[in-house]
Amino acid sequence: MKRLLAFAAGAAVLLAGAAAFACGAAFGPSVTIDPHQDIILVWKDNVETYVFQPIFCGTSTDFGLILPVPATLSQKPSLTDKQAFTTAAALSEPLKRRVAQQDGGIGCGATGGGKSGSVAEDSPTVVASGQVGFLDWVELKADTESSFTDWLTANGYPYSTASADVFSYYVQKGWYFVAFRINQAAAPDGGTICRALGPVALSFPTPAPVVPSRMASAGSSSNSGFSWRIFGITHGDVQLAFSDGSNSNRVLMYSGAINAGDVPSFSGLAEAGDRLTRLILSFYPTSADPDVGLTVAASQDYRGTENVYVYDDSACSVSRSGRSPQSIFLPLCGLAMVGLVCWRRWRRWR
Repeated sequence: MKRLLAFAAGAAVLLAGAAAFACGAAFGPSVTIDPHQDIILVWKDNVETYVFQPIFCGTSTDFGLILPVPATLSQKPSLTDKQAFTTAAALSEPLKRRVAQQDGGIGCGATGGGKSGSVAEDSPTVVASGQVGFLDWVELKADTESSFTDWLTANGYPYSTASADVFSYYVQKGWYFVAFRINQAAAPDGGTICRALGPVALSFPTPAPVVPSRMASAGSSSNSGFSWRIFGITHGDVQLAFSDGSNSNRVLMYSGAINAGDVPSFSGLAEAGDRLTRLILSFYPTSADPDVGLTVAASQDYRGTENVYVYDDSACSVSRSGRSPQSIFLPLCGLAMVGLVCWRRWRRWR
């Protein structure tokens, strides 16, 4: 009996967990970060709008999400329609290529509790604060890693003590931090909450598009690799691209114009004639590499191909359900030889 098992390339790694967060670093006991994330990045006229989709399930006091940005926010965090992600994924869906395989079978954050101690004298500057959905947020500018973590501890934001190097990386770059936590009115007395938030959109000026990919390693204790889909939206004459070119970990999957009929589904993130790009970014949480390098290049229509592997284990089923003619032939020959010897002896004895 033939059994076909098909799956798309890159979809083999699944993590079971109660929480999933898009980019940034999520902290808290029993927090699991989904390695597959979707991000919408709109970059126009040196302003980036970054859209992500946090999902939380657990005890409200155990959760913190930290997102570094290169400049003070020009648009505070706000909710937008998740249809933008659905439309971006549908428009940029790659072609499918069936690849047959003959063997059967498929292969397929961190604990909270910050540092103790009093707030340092060089405490961070609170640039802005507010609430988006059920999350409180604060934008900070810190001069040292220790002053930033001391502020987190003093204000009840969970974080991993193993994240000092990552925090220091962004402090030295002069970036800001946007820290999110559950609003206690949404889950009073530290109760449990299980909700999808957003997507959340925020904007900031930047001369080049950015995705703070290194920050993800700060909230992860897993050795599993990350695989992110970055949906870029730019003016029609350019497209989002990797600054160091494509390779096995940085793949361009789609580039095409956004038609007027699809604009309403993007909830104000796109205009007719804008360029939609789909990039795949893969990396490991233990990597000390800097943030993924992004730039823009001249626009060119493109649709990539995604392998769909089909496994056929019918060859293996022979050993379970019956024998092949070759496997039966040799035993029959042996029986025939024994019979011939016995027949000759019987004739001699007569």
